[in-house]
Amino acid sequence: MKELLKGDLKHFKTALIKVYPVTFRRLFKYWQFTLAGIFAIISAFYLDLPVRDLVKSLNGEFFNAVFNFGRWYGSGMPTIYLFFGLYLFGLILKKYKFRKTGLLILESYLFSGLVTLILKSVFGRFRPYTNKGDFAFYGWNLSNNDMFSYISGHAAVSFALSAILASTTENYYLKTFYYLLAVVTCLSRIYHNQHWFSDVLSGAISAYVISRALVTLLKKPDTDF
Repeated sequence: MKELLKGDLKHFKTALIKVYPVTFRRLFKYWQFTLAGIFAIISAFYLDLPVRDLVKSLNGEFFNAVFNFGRWYGSGMPTIYLFFGLYLFGLILKKYKFRKTGLLILESYLFSGLVTLILKSVFGRFRPYTNKGDFAFYGWNLSNNDMFSYISGHAAVSFALSAILASTTENYYLKTFYYLLAVVTCLSRIYHNQHWFSDVLSGAISAYVISRALVTLLKKPDTDF
């Protein structure tokens, strides 16, 4: 068990050093998808108000329950539970797949979370409930939660988790289910007036590309892409 822990710690250090360079290289390598993502994010800013109005028009106990679940899924608690559960199960019973999945879940949570925290602080965008408008960016902010709208942490956490879970199966329906959970989280942030559409889309894309880079690094530790 000691050797397994040392090996996983070594992998974590390697991932920490390589994940961001590998992510940027993949963005340039698959430039068509990168351009499509940039276009989608830019377009999302102009859809913030109509999307918010559409999502907030949903009401009733069903939607309240669904979106409350979405908020919980992106809160970080499911991520922590799954990390400890899968990693300890795999470590104790020496099940490689479970252990590595747990490790990937932790890495995607931490590394995408770091990007999210930096962008939140740099842009200083006001949240929708402040009624400052959808283009209210005031720059550097470290403590005011009202100005932590861009990008969405819940969206990033949910897509980071769903991307890792989806990478563990070839079943199309199961993959779709995992990503659907993350989509519900994104919609819940708009529904609860915490984020704009552009916030959640940017958070989702950033977490997805980082998570996919981590999966690549696990399979091919020496890869540049």
